[in-house]
Amino acid sequence: MDPFSVTAGALGITGFALSSINNLRNLIDGLKEARDVLQDVTSNLEAIQLPLSALEGLQISDRTTYDETKNDLENTGVAEAVNNCGQACAEFTKKLEQWTKHSSIAKLSLRDRLSVGLWNKEKIQTFRTHVSSCQAIVQFAIGGAQLFILIRSENASTTSREETKRQLLVLETSIQENTELIKRKQDEALQRKKELESPEDEDEDDDGGAQRALAIQETEQQSRVLEAEQTASKAVSQVLSKLTFSPVATTYHNRFSGSNTGIQVGHSTGTINFTSTRP
Repeated sequence: MDPFSVTAGALGITGFALSSINNLRNLIDGLKEARDVLQDVTSNLEAIQLPLSALEGLQISDRTTYDETKNDLENTGVAEAVNNCGQACAEFTKKLEQWTKHSSIAKLSLRDRLSVGLWNKEKIQTFRTHVSSCQAIVQFAIGGAQLFILIRSENASTTSREETKRQLLVLETSIQENTELIKRKQDEALQRKKELESPEDEDEDDDGGAQRALAIQETEQQSRVLEAEQTASKAVSQVLSKLTFSPVATTYHNRFSGSNTGIQVGHSTGTINFTSTRP
């Protein structure tokens, strides 16, 4: 029987989202000023694309494990995160093309454009939050799925099993550190919202008030994106909590409810490397 693979499309990730992410990355790479100002964005976009490519290389020989892996990935909300990120990338691509279409000394630099105006500053922050949150969700969700498959494989050598155990510990640590980072970002967004709701200039004009109201909406959107990231991290943690390492014969097992004791399956064609922190 041919091995199963969990494709991006099978999870509900759209081709539009994938192409939008790729198009923005290519656009930024082709613009020196954009590369300098948006280095964090390009790094996160690459960190989204690599695990999605690795996903295509995951080979699962057992239907039961395929179904469980697919279900776990769906529960993390990875498809929604990538699709939302793709939409945000498409919108930002249009803005970036507009801002960089013509250049002159009289016009604002890209760095200035990204920092001028209350609404614009928060809107850019919302975009960065979309991208960084998507990166974390993709990394954790697909990394967790890969480890789930590897741990259920009986064909791995003792060395491979030890490496898988190490990767599991690194992933668990990364999720915990990311949870703390999310909390800090949520606090920062809440603080900015409070500051926007209490303007220093009580005599600002209608346009300034409208910009402030829109900026407040952006901070609320950032909080929602971060909440989704937190939910996804919890879902991955729940998947990992089912996995145990038995010291007996140095064999990995999966702890199931009911009568299932673990059908050994397939292999992966690559390893996703985890980082314990992200910007």
